[in-house]
Amino acid sequence: MKQKRSEIAARYIARIVFGLMCVVLMINILAPDKATSQAENRSLQTFPKCDAEDVLSGQFSQELNNYVSDQFVGRDSLIHIRYLLNKLTGVKKINDVYLGNGTLIQENSAINEEQMNRNINAINNFCINHQVRSGFLLAPNAANIQSDNLPAYSNTIDQDAQMDQIFSMLDTSITQIDVRDTLDKHKDEYLYYHTDHHWTSLATFYAFQQLASSFELGEVKKSDYTVYQVSDNFKGTLAKKVGSVGIQDDIEIYVSDNIKDYVMMDESNGTRTCSIYNSKGLESSNPYDVFLGGNTGLVQIENLNDSDRHLLLIKDSYANSMVQFLLPYYRTITIVDPRYFYEDIERIFNLNLITDVLFLYNTNTFIQDTSIADVLE
Repeated sequence: MKQKRSEIAARYIARIVFGLMCVVLMINILAPDKATSQAENRSLQTFPKCDAEDVLSGQFSQELNNYVSDQFVGRDSLIHIRYLLNKLTGVKKINDVYLGNGTLIQENSAINEEQMNRNINAINNFCINHQVRSGFLLAPNAANIQSDNLPAYSNTIDQDAQMDQIFSMLDTSITQIDVRDTLDKHKDEYLYYHTDHHWTSLATFYAFQQLASSFELGEVKKSDYTVYQVSDNFKGTLAKKVGSVGIQDDIEIYVSDNIKDYVMMDESNGTRTCSIYNSKGLESSNPYDVFLGGNTGLVQIENLNDSDRHLLLIKDSYANSMVQFLLPYYRTITIVDPRYFYEDIERIFNLNLITDVLFLYNTNTFIQDTSIADVLE
């Protein structure tokens, strides 16, 4: 009798599971395809074209598998559920993201030695050939400064050794702005976003204080700025990779009390604005785009101030939040992101009467970058 009841119960459970599978299948068939995933900040696979060549090569099969995975109903929620399950079961890292103590932390990258050497040689030659004030600010990443937040027994790449190597290779004419000690003094503060790989405006401010001293911009105090919180529910790039149940971030902007009128021109699309802050960026899938509207090849800022200094900023996205601090001190700021820049850097340099050059990168990006030398050489 017990065995018969067990068999009946098993049949009922099987029918329920089969019914649920059919419902999910029908929902997936009827639901329209999504072009992008906000949780992962990437494009999703749409239904692949089917022709004989793709079928025979196996490409159709691979794209169909990606399509089923990408378009599965509720996949964004499943990413966050996966994060919660991984935390509960003691998983320390998913791909290159550590599940830290109340934060997500990007793993330190390995050096692309050949390309990095080429980039540094190009930087050295560029600064030697242009006799202006030159500086190199290399930002450490969260796994370096806030290693206490990593899961226990995490074995990370030694970023200090990487940074020491880079600084040792720079020409002596370039001012080295090593902010590790500065940030380490404040390591218990909100220096890096918990769901994103960027540093916060607070960390950028501390770094700028050191930069200002090195570039003789004068003394900088926090009281020189009015701080506004522009977002309290930021979910960044790391959260979009692995999920982030119970973790979110704030974004603050620092507005100088000494700023005058200015105009910012994005040369990639011809837009002109009177603010370096982009409110539409806050509404996008990547709210960090509030700074400059995101990454673009060439941006020009013209200030109505009395400065006789003109800055060329060659950078990655870590520099986007630095511009708010640089703004009051330069008559013009020319911002070049080599990843998206396809013009003649010499023409840009001469046209803007550059007096100062600043390279600003985070270490993980710099040691893997494949675009700097192509722009400078």
